[in-house]
Amino acid sequence: MRIHCVVVVALALAALPLAAQSNDVGLWYSTARLAHSSNTDGRLSFDDATGYGVSFNHFWTGPLSTELSAYWLRAKGGIDVAGSRVLDVGKLELKPITANAQWHFARASMISPYVGGGLAYVRAGDLSSGDLDLAGIGTVKIDKKLTWDANAGINIGLGRMFAIGVDAKYIKYEPDFKAAGSTEKLKFNPLALSAGVKLRW
Repeated sequence: MRIHCVVVVALALAALPLAAQSNDVGLWYSTARLAHSSNTDGRLSFDDATGYGVSFNHFWTGPLSTELSAYWLRAKGGIDVAGSRVLDVGKLELKPITANAQWHFARASMISPYVGGGLAYVRAGDLSSGDLDLAGIGTVKIDKKLTWDANAGINIGLGRMFAIGVDAKYIKYEPDFKAAGSTEKLKFNPLALSAGVKLRW
């Protein structure tokens, strides 16, 4: 009987810190799928982007938290005609910053899924390459944009202070771009998948 009580108390004490944590900081490795943009001359496409990210999450009450995150992603791009890449457009750099509200399910458990959404501010680097210069296009300038994102993921607790996280963010990013004196729209709409480790306190 005494051993049974000790086990119950120990399990309860082990679970309480998970629910009592107020903050966590995450370090992420990320990959993102970018949508293709087509026109009459060919298709602008990008390989899957890869990069890193950092996040800070604060729990306000119960399952509700707010997360601020920043990512750096990079992808090679080109113009494809009939399934073949005919023009190298250089490397695209994306730097999304997101501010999300999240709702966590079973927060005191070892495995805790969550959903959320909020605002995203995305900056993109200019596209430049020798092929663009030879084609008379030159540097392609891509606009920054304030937009929205949707978020979901799972936290897997590793004791009181650490957790492993898997996170997905869909960002509605459709910026204008300027090249060769004209302005057009791109529809990147990245879906970023991330895996990382979190420090809790």
